[in-house]
Amino acid sequence: MVFDSLPAVLGVVALLGSLAAAGLALYLSVAFLRPQRAARSAEPDVKPRPGPTSESTQDSLPSRSGNGPRRAQAVTAHSLFVIFPEPTSETQADVVAWLRKVEARYDSVFEVFNVAGEQPANPIKVANAFPPGTLPDLLLSQGSNGFELRGLSLLVKPPLRRSRNQQMHVFLALARELEALGGEVLDADRQPATEQTYERILG
Repeated sequence: MVFDSLPAVLGVVALLGSLAAAGLALYLSVAFLRPQRAARSAEPDVKPRPGPTSESTQDSLPSRSGNGPRRAQAVTAHSLFVIFPEPTSETQADVVAWLRKVEARYDSVFEVFNVAGEQPANPIKVANAFPPGTLPDLLLSQGSNGFELRGLSLLVKPPLRRSRNQQMHVFLALARELEALGGEVLDADRQPATEQTYERILG
């Protein structure tokens, strides 16, 4: 009778063993997957961000229409133009006399006149107001033959410090003297110079 029940006992044992193995496998799979999921959830999101498009790049650039911010540009030189509307030989003779009075020196390299003023290291340049901007040596009679003077341009570098603007006062005084000779003083934009123009030059 014991032998008759032995197969049944073995079958029950085998069934229990298979159930235990299945339970162990399930336990191991759950225990293994949980850390992986936790690690994945802890990883930062590293999805690539879309790069800037051409439109966004264009929007970030200042517009050419002048609506965007502008950087202040430093003035490298002040300039004034003195135009003689109806020049005559007398006008040219008056300008030559004026050049002698202000002790202008002719620069044969650049073909302009230099006026030392209050600061010889920063002379005021007197050039032709019309292209190519050069002047003959008007102090020499033979050097100005056939030349018609229609206007002059005055140029000077601004001082590094506002307190050292003595040369700017000389610059404006020269322009007023040429105006007294019948010239019309224009600013750098070829517009009539005003008191505001002179104030900006003086700083």
